[in-house]
Amino acid sequence: MGDWCRRKARTGALCVFVSAALFAAGCGGSSHGGSPTTASGPPVKGGEVSFALPAGNSPNMILPFFGAAYIGNANTMDFMALMYRPLYYLDGQTFQLDEEKSLAAPPVYNSARTAVTIQMKRWHWSDGEPVSPKDVAFFIALAKTETANWWAAVPGLFPANVKSVSYDDAANSFTLHLTGPVNPDWFTYNQLSLIQPMPLAWDITGPGKKANCTDEDVAAEASECPKVYNYLESQAKSTSTYATNKLWQVVNGPWRLKSFSPGGTSVVLVPNTSYSGSDKPHISEFQLESFTSEQAEYNVLRSGTSLTVGYLPFIDAPQKPTNGGGGPNPVSGYNLEPWFSWALNYINVNFNNPVTGPVEHQLYFRQALQYLTDQNTWIKDAYNGYAAPDFGGVPNQPSTPYLTSYVQNAPYGFDVAKAKSLITSHGWTISGSGPATCTSPGTGSGECGAGVKAGTPLSFSLTYPAGQESVSTELQDYQSKLREVGIQVTLRTLPLNALFATALPCTPKQSTCNWGMVDFGGPDSYDPFWYPDDGLEFSCGAPANTSSYCNPALDKIYANQVYRNPGLAALHEVENLVTQDAAFVFIPVPDGQLTEVRSNLGGYTQSGTMAIAPEDWYFTSGS
Repeated sequence: MGDWCRRKARTGALCVFVSAALFAAGCGGSSHGGSPTTASGPPVKGGEVSFALPAGNSPNMILPFFGAAYIGNANTMDFMALMYRPLYYLDGQTFQLDEEKSLAAPPVYNSARTAVTIQMKRWHWSDGEPVSPKDVAFFIALAKTETANWWAAVPGLFPANVKSVSYDDAANSFTLHLTGPVNPDWFTYNQLSLIQPMPLAWDITGPGKKANCTDEDVAAEASECPKVYNYLESQAKSTSTYATNKLWQVVNGPWRLKSFSPGGTSVVLVPNTSYSGSDKPHISEFQLESFTSEQAEYNVLRSGTSLTVGYLPFIDAPQKPTNGGGGPNPVSGYNLEPWFSWALNYINVNFNNPVTGPVEHQLYFRQALQYLTDQNTWIKDAYNGYAAPDFGGVPNQPSTPYLTSYVQNAPYGFDVAKAKSLITSHGWTISGSGPATCTSPGTGSGECGAGVKAGTPLSFSLTYPAGQESVSTELQDYQSKLREVGIQVTLRTLPLNALFATALPCTPKQSTCNWGMVDFGGPDSYDPFWYPDDGLEFSCGAPANTSSYCNPALDKIYANQVYRNPGLAALHEVENLVTQDAAFVFIPVPDGQLTEVRSNLGGYTQSGTMAIAPEDWYFTSGS
């Protein structure tokens, strides 16, 4: 798979058609990456590549086992995947397992779909240790003992749906014995995709203090793993020591860390000379550069002096031609390449905010919010045409077998009159330019709804990332549309990392639950959940369920059908239910990035998973 954590994508991606047979369990691996999109010619060994990160976003975690506060940082995920390979790597052009970059052969299920065997490759870590089933045992043990500290934990799912594991160290394989039959498509692409082998060098509780979290023994795991996790997490919080801490120099990916500036605003990686894969780096150095704003990045890009791969702010982009592609490139020496990912995009509402939560629990209110999304205008004005509409639980583009006609036909298409009618017919009075107020409290017909008190104003905050001008343009128009029906929204900005740390799942009694609505500023990639059930964000109590949305009927469909039965019927039911329930405010999916690539950079591709693979890039002769 690609950059292996479901999170907010960078602001772009490559539009990929997904075939109906895409997720066939046990499908054969594909060659990596597809055709290069830029310069061709023989690789020149060496050279430094600098890659611009989205505005306000920089890596802030290095341990590939982490909590919900880090899931939104696209750059953290890219950063880790360069050094620490997941068990399965997805080819972002074909959306099949990439055998070249994966640590194991495709999984093999038994006929009852109750067990799956994985044969690992004979790869090695940079300290000489083999990449082995013990490394998998290490990760699974942490997932079991540190559930509260793992971003991907969903009640009843991995590793809870694994009854036992048989490790065959001699054969370099392991078998997961499951608690019941599974949908192989879903289990491969949404459960096995989570496994991140971790080196034996990390199985310690302090310098020189060896532990036993990798012993493949349940009793030892329960005793040792919490202490190991506490130590690793303490080291991972010290970002200033990332480049000097020997722990993080033990890697199995194509890159290792050379330097890490304060705040991660400039990160330098160099080739891992012990990398076992065949796709060894051509370039001698890879640099990740962060900027405070899109315009700051654009100023550096236009200077033509330091960025190899940058991006064009949507506000500065030429209008997208009707036949697709990009318009005239305003930056000389670069190729303009829109990057579209298969992803959702939405505004989160905080169902558990003690003040506004009761209102957000009302279906009619969420429907009104959706009716006021003027997506066609936003695509044109905020993104200059480099975006696609999103009306529900599966995006409209690219065309996939997962998209239902109900969602495709926009059940809550832009309609100010319908939104206003929903508000006024449910006990709210609109007067003047201020927020509407609840004048008919109660749970009956024509009343405001459960928990909404008389006099409650329709007043909310909507926070989005600082420095993203297209998002600002979009939300200012949304603010105006909301005002027309008595919904008053105060727009606020935060640096992206701060926003991810602020808008977390919470309970009404927590002081941190005072955030209202949040737009994280970019599409939410399915990675690493390529079977698009969205359970990670819609299941009751899931750590990544930022909004604290909960629908027990939906959870039953997940548990009894989506996760167990092959086919798409249950998945379509989930998609329609999430859309009808207006679980999120779905908004256009912008091209995650309007990439500017130096014309002499070869081997560069833009993956639909939003992963980057600088090990495949090279400068051409004459550069």
